[in-house]
Amino acid sequence: MSKPFPGDGAEHPYRADGIAGLSASTIFGTLRTIRQELEQGQDADQPLPQDEELRHVRDLESLDDPCPPWNGLAAQARFWDTLEASLMPRIAGEVQAALEHVTNTAGVPITVIGAKGSLDERTVEFREHVLSGRPVVSISATGCLRRLFATGDARSASLSVLVWLPNHPLHAAAVTVESALMSDCTNAHRLLPSGVWIQMLGEPLVPDPEPGCIVLPRSLSGLERGLRREYQHLLFVDDTSSAIIQAVLNRAVPAAVHFSEGVLNSAIVLVSAGHGMAVRLYSSGGSATRPWDASKILYKAATGSTPFVEGLVIARDEITARRLGRIVDDEIDHVEQLGFPDERDDDQ
Repeated sequence: MSKPFPGDGAEHPYRADGIAGLSASTIFGTLRTIRQELEQGQDADQPLPQDEELRHVRDLESLDDPCPPWNGLAAQARFWDTLEASLMPRIAGEVQAALEHVTNTAGVPITVIGAKGSLDERTVEFREHVLSGRPVVSISATGCLRRLFATGDARSASLSVLVWLPNHPLHAAAVTVESALMSDCTNAHRLLPSGVWIQMLGEPLVPDPEPGCIVLPRSLSGLERGLRREYQHLLFVDDTSSAIIQAVLNRAVPAAVHFSEGVLNSAIVLVSAGHGMAVRLYSSGGSATRPWDASKILYKAATGSTPFVEGLVIARDEITARRLGRIVDDEIDHVEQLGFPDERDDDQ
């Protein structure tokens, strides 16, 4: 990993930023490897994971089975079911293996959470580690990884990474198959395609915004008619985290609405604030959340001291964030006055 972080992971231990950088770059490389395997086939010289080896042995044993082998649509569905079930264990396992080869400032091995368990179970486990002073990394998928690899659409899914080491502020990273970004309350970094991390200084390295574009969760599609009076190009997505990375942080969309899915899925909040975006509640009150405030919001939610926020606007500047928040609020009120159900309830 080429990096601007202190430490070498050997004689000089990594801090939280080094652990976050190694975790994010490992995830980024694993996603690209999986995509390459699906497009080109697995390298014959590449060792298989133990569970994959076992599956192949069982497949060979089944040749003597009187039952016919899987074929046709059943075989295709089985392949994707098996792949989907293997993705998070593989990703988390790769990160765990990478972290086992480096030292950290806590002086004890880091637990990686994400291979199994529901979001609620993983949130409780992450909280227990933080409150007991044990270093921990959470890896949580947002969107649908199966759709990501089936369609190749980078907006289908992303990985939300939270890193906590004692005596360090919370560090967050957001990873898609095309890019990786990370931040704490004072510094932000971006992973180049070459595998080199660069520190982001000053304004984000993105084009001037295209004012007619916004990113919205698909649950707000019922507001489309009203929103088109203000914006010509509406992008409704299932996973706002990956779309915000691709369209807002990396490209020219000026603003997005993000509905949270729990603290472990919301690294994008700190990542966006750290990369110079205005982050604020989509209701009309309040002001933009600075990186330190975003870090506190995530930390307090992770430790259970406060509930996590429900919805945010992420924009290039505070004026744009306020404008989008006001427009969305007005449209929700208008729809409710007409007697239509809130579209957000459809996903409950």
